[in-house]
Amino acid sequence: MNFAIVFHKEERVFHLYNEEISYIMRIMENEQLEHLYYGKRIPDREGFSYLHEEARRSQMSVCIPEPGFFPCITVRRNTLLTAQEIIVVRPLAFCRKMDLAYPIFKYQCHEIKNGKPSYLPLPMSYVEKEEEAITLDIRLFDSLSQTEMVLEYTLYRDYPILCRNVRFTQKGKEKIFLERAMSMSVEFMDKDFSLLHLSGAWGRERYLKKRKLEMGIQKHTKFERYLLRGRA
Repeated sequence: MNFAIVFHKEERVFHLYNEEISYIMRIMENEQLEHLYYGKRIPDREGFSYLHEEARRSQMSVCIPEPGFFPCITVRRNTLLTAQEIIVVRPLAFCRKMDLAYPIFKYQCHEIKNGKPSYLPLPMSYVEKEEEAITLDIRLFDSLSQTEMVLEYTLYRDYPILCRNVRFTQKGKEKIFLERAMSMSVEFMDKDFSLLHLSGAWGRERYLKKRKLEMGIQKHTKFERYLLRGRA
C-alpha cells in the first residue's frame, strides 16, 4: 500500500499521502509554511513547486519573501495588528508579551514517526496499532515571545483522513498570554469551494449541510452553534 510522509530536501517540500489523498506544503524562503495542495492522491515525485500560486492584490500590507506577491500560507506570517486589520483576517495564533507585535513562527526542524500521539484525557481519534498511521511533527519558533509551536499532522493508512494538532510551549523566562489558537489559517486563490458541516442539533447530529463559499469571512463557532441551534 502506498502510504508515506516524504520530505523533499532540495525543494523543502512535505508530501503526506495514502491511497486516496495527498497533502503538500513547503517551507518558504522566510522559514514559514506554505499550503500547496490538498485533494485526491497524486504520485510522489520531485518538482511540486509548480503548485505554488501568486496573485497581485491591491493595498496589501503583509511581508512576504521576494519575488512573491501573495502565497497561500498555512501558517500566516503574523504582522502587526494594523496589517491584520487591513486584510481582515485573524492570525492563526497570537501570543501577547507586554503588548508587543504579533509573533512570527519560523521553521526549526521536523520529525516523522509511526503511530498517533495520545491526547488523553481529551477526546481524540486513535489507532490500535502504530502501523495504522504516520505523524509529522513540525517545530516552529518565535524569537520575540520565546515560544515554540509544534504542528502535528497524523495521516491514517486506511482512511482519507488527516488530523492536525497544535501545541505551544513557552521556552523563555517571562510570561506570555496565549489569546488565540485557531485550528488552521489557509488562504485560497478563489472561492470555488463548498463548506460541509454537520448540523449539530439534537437528533440531527449526522445531518450533512453543504453551502457554497462566498467572498469574505464565513465561520462557525461554538458560541454561534448555541445561538443558531445547530451549527457545528
